[in-house]
Amino acid sequence: MRNTFIAVIGVAVLVLGSLAGCAQQSSKLVMQNTQVYSTYRVLASQPQFSTFVKLLKDARLRFALQTAGNYTVFAPTNSAFTKLPKGELKNLKKKINRNELRNILWYHIAPKQITPVMAESQPVQRMTNRQKALIKAAHGQIVSIDNAAVIVGPQYAENGVIYGIDHVIMPAMH
Repeated sequence: MRNTFIAVIGVAVLVLGSLAGCAQQSSKLVMQNTQVYSTYRVLASQPQFSTFVKLLKDARLRFALQTAGNYTVFAPTNSAFTKLPKGELKNLKKKINRNELRNILWYHIAPKQITPVMAESQPVQRMTNRQKALIKAAHGQIVSIDNAAVIVGPQYAENGVIYGIDHVIMPAMH
């Protein structure tokens, strides 16, 4: 009886040890698979953000989102761009308006990772264009920025986090 008990304990230790090893290994794989791409690459891999990605290219900002950092990107979906006044998107794509386009795009990107806790305690955050945006959180999730609702995310990348929003937000024009 005693030998059987020791044998059962020995088998249990072996099984639990191997399961723990598998769990640890699978945890590493999940971390590796979720944290390997830049915010730009994550955005570019999703058709719903193709307009935003094209504008980042036009404004020559895509490389900024491929570099080391800890960004929070509030990316308007393609349908968000259809809500702009007629002709505004076409106007922003003109080379002569590149600085205005850059200002608008930088207003969608924070130079740090904004967590829900941070947004709850300090809802006004400075964006990359140095203007302030109102970011709201509820129930442990970021739910809006200015007048745009978060409809996708969070999606994590190696250099930040991405939230898809339903409107293009506009910075104050000087």
